[in-house]
This record gives sequence, structure tokens and C-alpha cells, in this order.
Amino acid sequence: MGKSIVYATICAVALMVSSCGGAKQVVQQSKQAFGRTQTVPCFAPDTKDEFAATGIYMGSSRQKGECIKNALENAKQQVYAKFHHKYKGVIKDYSNTYGNNKGNDIESKLERGGKQALDVVLNDVQAWCTEFGDIQDDGMVECYVAIKVPKKQVAQETAKTIENLLTNDEKKMIDFHEDRFFKELEKEWEEFDNELK
Repeated sequence: MGKSIVYATICAVALMVSSCGGAKQVVQQSKQAFGRTQTVPCFAPDTKDEFAATGIYMGSSRQKGECIKNALENAKQQVYAKFHHKYKGVIKDYSNTYGNNKGNDIESKLERGGKQALDVVLNDVQAWCTEFGDIQDDGMVECYVAIKVPKKQVAQETAKTIENLLTNDEKKMIDFHEDRFFKELEKEWEEFDNELK
């Protein structure tokens, strides 16, 4: 009986020791469960002054020009999504100041103006970084294209476009002033930057 108590105690201690070591091994294994990780080439985060995006596209290594064009378009779409997210908030603030029927017309002009302005800015944007991954066995290659878009330029172009879209009566109705609208956009983007921190 004494031997079995000693044996049981040794087994219990061994089990506790092995379970402590086992837990560490599980954590180490889980780190490797995802395989090799890579850093995205050409990556840049948004800053206080710029929207940034990296577009990725996989295509034929024989058509690198097409890969660059498509990766650039993907990056532009990312910037558009970031802009549109916060721009909706600015439009909502303005739509709360005017009535239903006329308000819908003005709101659609504000939305259209934002899209037109961003299109103008994005049409002129140039890649600041372009890189290719290794060519794969099947001849495919990943292309990375990064862009940076100045927020101030987007805000100025948007305010100017809205100024030209609205009639004088519509401007009075919502108390629109180009400078104030520009500042409101900058404020929204500053709040967006703070949310990301």
C-alpha cells in the first residue's frame, strides 16, 4: 500500500510537471501553426496628412504592366473606401440641417461631388512604390503597388466641387461655405486617425 501511495504521488508530480511543460509546447506550436509570415512590400499606414494604401494583384509574369495597373487600381479602391466611410458622416451632418424633399436632392449632390472630387485626385495619383514577388512555378507573380494621397488635396477638391454643384439657394438652405466644409472634412479625418490609434 505504501508503494502505491509513493507511486501515485510520483505520477501526480510527473503529470503536473509534464502538463506545465506541455502547455508551453502548445503555445510554441500554435505560433508555427500559421506557417511562414511575410511583411507586405510597399506598406505604409495612413498618416495625419495622407491616406495610404497598398494594392496587391497576382497575374502573369509576362504581363507585368497589367499587374501594376490592376494593383494600382486596387490601392485606389482602398483609398476610396476610407474616404467614403468618413465622408458619409460629413454628409449626414449637413443633411440634418435641411428638410426632406429638397434635402435628398442636396444630399445626392454632396455624395456625387465627393465622388467626383476623389476621382479627380485619384486619376492623378502616382505609385510611390512598386514591387514584385518571386515568379511562381506556374508563371504567376504578385505585384504590390503603394500610393499616398494627401488628405488636404482631397478636402480642397471636394469643397471646390461641391461649391460648383450647389445652386446659390441650396447653399443658403444648408449654410454651405467652401472653407467651412473643407475644415469639417479635415476634422472628420482627424477623428478617424484618432480612432485607429
